Amino acid sequence: MLQTLKESWYRSAGQIRELLAVPAEYPGTTVTTRRLLNLYVARVEKLLTRSRLHSRPIKLTAEATNVCNLRCPACFTGAGEVGRPRSHLSLDLYRRLLDELGVYLWEVEFYSWGEPLLAKNIFAMIEATAARGIHTTVSTNFSFPFRAEQAERLVASGLSLLGVSIDGARQETYEQYRRRGDLETVLRNCRLVRDAKRRRDSSHPRMVWEFHVFPHNTDDVEPARAMARELEMDLAVEKGWVVGPEWDTEQRYRFFADPWPEMRCLFLWSQAVVNSDGGVSPCCGTFYREDDVGRLGAGEGDGGARTFAEIWNNRRFRLARGLFRSRVETAETRDMICLECPATKIWERYKAHRAAGGARQSFSVGDSTNDCFNFFWNHRPARAAAEGAGGAGGASPPRAGREVARADFR
Repeated sequence: MLQTLKESWYRSAGQIRELLAVPAEYPGTTVTTRRLLNLYVARVEKLLTRSRLHSRPIKLTAEATNVCNLRCPACFTGAGEVGRPRSHLSLDLYRRLLDELGVYLWEVEFYSWGEPLLAKNIFAMIEATAARGIHTTVSTNFSFPFRAEQAERLVASGLSLLGVSIDGARQETYEQYRRRGDLETVLRNCRLVRDAKRRRDSSHPRMVWEFHVFPHNTDDVEPARAMARELEMDLAVEKGWVVGPEWDTEQRYRFFADPWPEMRCLFLWSQAVVNSDGGVSPCCGTFYREDDVGRLGAGEGDGGARTFAEIWNNRRFRLARGLFRSRVETAETRDMICLECPATKIWERYKAHRAAGGARQSFSVGDSTNDCFNFFWNHRPARAAAEGAGGAGGASPPRAGREVARADFR
């Protein structure tokens, strides 16, 4: 009995420490009382599985553009799918969003289904965000013309982290996934940023060479390590996701994150995703506008919401969160992508396992990170299915910065 009480106390003490911990993954963010209080409220509301929230997101994915220059085969954009019209995020809309959420945010990432450094307003958006003491992240393929003066402005903008997706140390391996990409152009652009940092004696942005490992490029890992060192970049090596079964069954390489038993959707409680057209997605895995939970309006009379708060607690968001209390199919939830999402189903199974007296250690998650990717890849709303599914292929998903995306399914 005494041993059981001790274990319960230690477990509770650990949960309290975790609840009150200040995030270390957002270097450069100015820690304020308001940000801390919102963070703690968000954690408690997630723990309680509340559907109507008092907290606001602590992280924002603001899709600077959904336009991309490459044709990566396991990317919806690269495969030619049309989730929503090609566009750039309005600077006015973004500034409104920042005015509303900036006091709560710890990070803004400017990439999702497009190439952020091709966005018309990318520098202005980074500068406005960094000026508010918020950690900023860009993940790029960097395979396009980029000038020295642009590198200077990127460094001066206050960008915290620049991830560059380079899946190979040779053109013949690199281009197998980054189709239309030119490795020498990418490396040249990385040198431009490195040199701009040296001239300005700046430690930012931190540069990360994001290497997704597949059967065709395993021999390039060590050469890439040496190349990254010369470019003053950190090397992040992670197993690439593939369409279909995982290729590395021996688990020699690890994904950036794996599903875990207590997983409840990070996005529904603490991370917002705003697409280039103002559509608000339930998470970063969704591509099609049919799966949006709301839309921010560009102006009066266009039918969109004027504030993010109107969407954050609207009917669809509350229904999605409610699925983690009871995953029930109704007329309203039937067409919601969250109903069949692996995160929702794993949580349902885990609750049943614990209710039956099962221990955490004995629970089998079942779905792998690759399974989670395939769920989203195989999802097509009626419109997209009628137009014909996009291409297939074996490669990592399009969000280039998997190293900086940090546990998307947690």
